[in-house]
Amino acid sequence: MLFPESIRTLVCSDFDETYFAHDRNNAKDVKALMDYLNKERHLLFGIVSASTLDMIKGCLDEMEMEYPHFIACNSGTELYYYKDGEEIYDLDYEKMLMQQGFTKSTILDVEKSLADRDIQLMVQELFVDAPFSRNYYYRETNREEDERRFQQIRATAEAQHLIVNISKCNPLIGDPADCYDVDFFPESAGKDAIVRYLIQKYDIDFDETYAFGDSGNDIKMLNAVKHGYLVSNATAEAKERHLKHADFPYNKGILSILERRSE
Repeated sequence: MLFPESIRTLVCSDFDETYFAHDRNNAKDVKALMDYLNKERHLLFGIVSASTLDMIKGCLDEMEMEYPHFIACNSGTELYYYKDGEEIYDLDYEKMLMQQGFTKSTILDVEKSLADRDIQLMVQELFVDAPFSRNYYYRETNREEDERRFQQIRATAEAQHLIVNISKCNPLIGDPADCYDVDFFPESAGKDAIVRYLIQKYDIDFDETYAFGDSGNDIKMLNAVKHGYLVSNATAEAKERHLKHADFPYNKGILSILERRSE
């Protein structure tokens, strides 16, 4: 995908079950979206995901999908651009995170503090090497008890200047059905922070900002743009929390909203 020389529009998409369908059954819709994006010479398009860079690139390579203009991975704590066949890491974004004095031990201290209060979090091993974030599973019990524990998790994270995102797991991407994702990262990071950073970096008019997602951990990102939509295959939890929905799933849902720009 050719990197735009001048940028007027920003489009951010979650990866798993938004941009990338894990049943691999939508090749026609993928091509249609790619054709559209390649014709839009002033549009910056990228993935903003909780997944690792290797996980995202592995899926793209397997499906022979073009790389987007950028990938923000590990819950919006790392940012890479793809320009002229080169992968470019955004050091300025990293410096912004480092200025907080963040270390991974902060999250480990939170994990221990919660365990001391009988709130057990299971480490997601695929993410253990992420430099600025840490991902866990929380196994659900009952609604009242879970909400009490979620309040404790949020309060403990806030006291350590961390953001925590808690959302129902999606079994379609390989997560356990009876768990929640619990993701910790520095307070200036996250999917919504990536959006704000890119808007400022490229001086993009807020009216020309779009984002797409399918789950609860996308809601902040959707609210950080002018036009934020859940694709139609989004989780029930996400649809309860965000009211703007595309009429179609996955890539077709993204394309259906973007095509309205020229109407």
